[in-house]
Amino acid sequence: MKTKTIYSVLTIIALFILSQDTFSQAISPYFFGQNCWMPDSIGSKKFGGQLHNKWQEIKQSNAQLIRFGGIGPDDNKPTNYQYIKMIDSIRMNGMEPIIQVPYFNGKYTASQAAAIVEYINITKGKKIKFWIIGNEPDHVYKFTSSSQVAPYIRSFSSAMKAKDPSIKIIGPETAWYNTNIINGLTSPGGPDDITGKDAAGRYYIDVISFHTYPFNGTQTRDEVISNLTVPGNFQDRLSSLNSRIINCNTAHGRTGDNALITAVTEANINFKNSDTDNLNGVGANSFIGGQFWVEMMGIGLKKNLGFFNFWSVVEGNTQALNIGYLDRNNGNKKPSYHHFKLMAGNFKGNYCNATDNKGNIKVFGSKDTTQIAVIILNQSQSSNYDFKLRLNTADVSGNNNLKINVNADLDIEYDDIIENQSTILLVFDKAGNIKKKCEYKLNGHANANLPPACTNYSDPVTQLKTIEKNEDPEKINGEKLMDFKVYPNPANNNFTINFNDGENSKNSVVLKMIDQVGRVVLNEKFTLIDGHLNKQIEINDYSIATGVYSIQIESDKNVYSTRIILTE
Repeated sequence: MKTKTIYSVLTIIALFILSQDTFSQAISPYFFGQNCWMPDSIGSKKFGGQLHNKWQEIKQSNAQLIRFGGIGPDDNKPTNYQYIKMIDSIRMNGMEPIIQVPYFNGKYTASQAAAIVEYINITKGKKIKFWIIGNEPDHVYKFTSSSQVAPYIRSFSSAMKAKDPSIKIIGPETAWYNTNIINGLTSPGGPDDITGKDAAGRYYIDVISFHTYPFNGTQTRDEVISNLTVPGNFQDRLSSLNSRIINCNTAHGRTGDNALITAVTEANINFKNSDTDNLNGVGANSFIGGQFWVEMMGIGLKKNLGFFNFWSVVEGNTQALNIGYLDRNNGNKKPSYHHFKLMAGNFKGNYCNATDNKGNIKVFGSKDTTQIAVIILNQSQSSNYDFKLRLNTADVSGNNNLKINVNADLDIEYDDIIENQSTILLVFDKAGNIKKKCEYKLNGHANANLPPACTNYSDPVTQLKTIEKNEDPEKINGEKLMDFKVYPNPANNNFTINFNDGENSKNSVVLKMIDQVGRVVLNEKFTLIDGHLNKQIEINDYSIATGVYSIQIESDKNVYSTRIILTE
């Protein structure tokens, strides 16, 4: 059943790559990928990697498609045992492999590649669908033009598909979006065009791929925040590649399962860190580095990538080379791991376009028949935002300082607060009721080696309006006080809680303040007077630190909650 699923998935992927305007931007069930690096050994070479001990963590990250490739297996041809062991390890954990055959600038031949396909798919019956030819011709091979790449892609592909015509070939695997190579390979009818058929009537290439590592460890925070959408960078490159793919599909009559698609098969924020990179830095060990992964994936979904494989799981013998999503020293899950898991485990169906009104906020969304998922990145180092999210493209109501639209075709609004240097994932049911919220912060989670804090809601939750800054105890947002209000908000020295149960009772209620890690910092019982509580809280009396808190009123019938920001 797994093999049949893989074959149909390519048809789904091909449908949305044909035209960004005509087709819905479907999310492939194999979009979220990783690279299985670093293994213990490849061929006769010992690398001493820890990959064989990390399969549970990879599975738990919700990875779907795992590439066995890179310079290592290109230079050192894996043994048959190593190929099968890797394939079985990937599939036993519910994921699907991409297998690379070696070329290494002529060190290996097309007949050797064909023998690998025959052994794995025919002799052993593994039915691997996706195959890569070689690795980064513009890096190790020092190739500079498409004329150097096209010949080996053609010869290898023809030999491999002669053994199994059902396979899909991926290439050219350039080290960056190298137009000197990619453009020639995707010029229909040109001398280096690899998007057409060979003499046997089989397409040479099925997936056009490249790698991307935007930085080298010397980047600034501002560069990290702006890089991917700067004109001419990642987002624009994907748009350009899509246009080329559409032209190739049209010229060669490629439709359905035969349509060309695109992929990024290696990616990270940088190919090496600064020597001192850490959670507060801007490299692969940093919190913003994890947010950068989300932005790359979000843009990839928006621009119809078939799959996106990060580099890597765990590697490096120095801090500069420690770029995997698991820490090489202690195995801890980095912010890149948690950000990847949040998105891979919740984004499905179709991509939903999102907009906001802040330059240091990034938002991405998805929708299927059962749910809507939204992920919000706050990359500001100092600003907390009270935000309102609207699940369609209409104007967002109210005076929230952050306004977000996600085009999910629901006339629903949601209010909340997002702290600086934090990420929020929201999952709504198909009617727009909040079902799950995950919050992941640099300060409170990542710096304590804690995962995101997630809350699941079994029943629809009525969201209270976010209370905007207000000094008037009689009105909030121009409306008369009702039920449960907290003001001023934000607050510094004190704030007032105004609660009315509407029944003129003399019942008691419990007032709680809960921080973002779930710790109760205030827990007191008060008696209502004619159903009413008006209580001023002196912050210094309770030694409460600055930050964002949940305030809860627990009565004998209900629990009411809202948020407050405490400032210095």
